[in-house]
Amino acid sequence: MAKFINWKSNWFNSNFELFVDGIQKGAIKFIGWTSDAETAFEDKNYFFTNIGFWKSKTNVIDRKTNEIVASITYDSWKSKAIINMISGEHYEWKPTSFWKSEWIVSNYKDANIVYSSSSKSGSITSDTNNSLLIIAGLFIKQIYTKRAAAMAVYFVPLMVATMVGN
Repeated sequence: MAKFINWKSNWFNSNFELFVDGIQKGAIKFIGWTSDAETAFEDKNYFFTNIGFWKSKTNVIDRKTNEIVASITYDSWKSKAIINMISGEHYEWKPTSFWKSEWIVSNYKDANIVYSSSSKSGSITSDTNNSLLIIAGLFIKQIYTKRAAAMAVYFVPLMVATMVGN
């Protein structure tokens, strides 16, 4: 049976709230300006912590057991990510629209989660109850959004300075 979730995010802090049938059932709270986040959805709590140069990998820690339950690796050139569960399962995150307003998390067998966004809100349709995968899809989207913003902050002044200098 499909699960329908609505979400909204805050303009100022990138946090997300997740709603099922109009009732808040979860949240993703980013810690300061970092890309680390505390997350909760229904009865699951996770901590997403980025490691490596350029934050190319994220470990996901189950807050109840304090054990790593998954890792996420990013392919920035293709705007894709792979969610590697400790159980050995692998799921792919990738955008499905040019403007990245729609994306999917899937193992291309029995788990498909479809996301859509409009400004700072959107919806999720999931055929799995895996809270980690549902949250990971929004977390990864925000990682790529933050990376794009950082690139713009870096390159736009550089381009302007180059144009003004000529």
